[in-house]
This record gives sequence, C-alpha cells and structure tokens, in this order.
Amino acid sequence: MKIAQGPTFPPGVTCYVDLTGFLHRLAYMPGPHGLNPQRVTSRITGEPTWGIVGTFNQLHTLAEQRPARVIAFADSPQDGFRAELLPDYKRKSGSPYLGRQLERLAQCLPHLGIAVVGAHNEFPGMEAEDLIARAVKSAREPAVVVSYDKDLLQLVGENVNHFNPYKKHFVTPASINAYLKQEFLPTEADLTGHDMAVFLACTGDESDGIRPIGGIGPVTLGHYYEKLPGGLMNPEKIEALRAIDLEAKKNAGKAADWTQAQLNLQATDLNTELQHGIDLGTIPEPRPNKEAFRQVLEDLTMQSFLKQYDRWFAPFEALRQPSLAMA
Repeated sequence: MKIAQGPTFPPGVTCYVDLTGFLHRLAYMPGPHGLNPQRVTSRITGEPTWGIVGTFNQLHTLAEQRPARVIAFADSPQDGFRAELLPDYKRKSGSPYLGRQLERLAQCLPHLGIAVVGAHNEFPGMEAEDLIARAVKSAREPAVVVSYDKDLLQLVGENVNHFNPYKKHFVTPASINAYLKQEFLPTEADLTGHDMAVFLACTGDESDGIRPIGGIGPVTLGHYYEKLPGGLMNPEKIEALRAIDLEAKKNAGKAADWTQAQLNLQATDLNTELQHGIDLGTIPEPRPNKEAFRQVLEDLTMQSFLKQYDRWFAPFEALRQPSLAMA
C-alpha cells in the first residue's frame, strides 16, 4: 500500500484538532540550539512558550490547506472513567508547564478563528478524543481528525478522514482497511476504523497505560480476525475472539486475559454511550482578529512570527465560518 504523504483535504472540510495531544508532543521537543524547552519563555510575561510556538506552526500549516473551519479540543484536567477502570491508566499530571500553555492557547486561538472546546473543564473527566468522537458523529460537512494519536484512527469512516501531522499520513475511508493492515494488524480480514479499538484493547497501548492481555500479538490477532463472523459490534468481537483463542489453545490456562480485554475496550472504544451522551451544544464560531493576535505575539515575544506577520496570518483570514451546530 502506498500511504498518502501530506494532506489532500476534501473541499469544505472542517478540521477537528487534538489540541492536548499537540501540546503534549510539541512542548517537550528540544528548544532552540538544544535549549531545555521549559526555559523557552516570554521575556515580557515570563510564561513558557515552546509548546505554543509548535502549536502555532502546526495550525499554520493546517490553515494553508484551506479548510473551511478548524476546531480544537482539549482534555479535561480531571481523571475520568478510564482511570477508574484501569489502575495503570495515565493520570493527569497537573503540570503547570503544560497547564499555563493550554490556558494561553484557549485564550488566543479564537483570534485565529479557531474555536477551543474542553479547555475550561466544560466536560469533566472527558478527553479530547471523546469530544472529537462526539463532534464528528454530528458533523454534516467532510471532516478531518488531526491528531498524532493512533486511537483516533477508529473514527475514520463515512465522510471522516484522519491526518497525522508528524507522519504526514492522510487516511481516508477508502484507505483505512489497507492502512490498518500495513501499520498495525496483518490479516486477510476486512478492517474498519472501529477495529483499532479492539487492536488496542488486545495488544495494549503503553503510552496510555493500557496493558496487553498476554499471549496474543498482532500476528495471532490477525489470524483470529480471519475467523470472526461478520456484523459484530466491538464487545461482541472480544467475546468471539475469546472463543477462538480457547479453541486454538485447548487450554484455558494458556488463553489470553479476555476479561482484561473487555475492560481495556471500555477505555479504547470511542463509539459508546459515554461519547454519544456528550452535549457539545453549539460550538462558537470566532472570527479571525488580526490585531488581537498580533498583541498576543508581542506579549509572548515571538519575533519570528511578527517579522512577516501579514503573510503568516493570511491563511487564517481565509477561513470561512459556516454555521455549525452540534446536536
């Protein structure tokens, strides 16, 4: 399979950005000339800025693709249902370094015409991925989920695509089957985005603290997938995989921990009543405000953006602001 390099977005697309994921990755990248990123600060306010710089750069690259709209989503600062389900699940760090930068992004991204959802703990315990899952379920326009996180590949389906800004992989409904086989789950079975949740539930996700269920890796899981009956929902797939595993090993003591797999699935699956029940309301539609954002850059002493500010801001001015209400 040839993986699409760089985005080729459908016309009129709305981009749904995992803002927390952006910040967590970009805030810890090496600073200028190898400087500790936590020492990159505004000379005026003293606040940390390195994650903000990276986020501005990524959003600018995204805006150059001329989407109709960009909406950013943030994690709640509170531990949620996943931490209750799984003792090893990643806990909220409460890092002031990240927290201050997220607060600043929530304050200034509307000046770029980008609404920010979830940064003020409007949805306690929910993560950006949950909010994005709910948003794209209600979207009437073509959607691109923009995230470094493989979890969000499960949202790829009718009218919904995924773009990883780091790998430059653009995954569409037409390519999701081949992409999952190449990158994660080698199998002759047909795969959809939903199968990413099952894959993670079985093989684990170290970055999130989801432990593997033991005795089953991607190759074995791929073989088991070829024996699954069609039309199963994800919880039913776990039960069917349990039966296949027991039949293959002939010994319950050698089987994987499928009880753990069901618990893991509750944490990995983004197509559950928990996401369906989120009420996003009507997402704001901020207009780009060139002078207000210039002041932000001056406060943050970001001279590199200010040197060619008119040219830099232009892609954000081009964003349309269609009406978009989330039921």
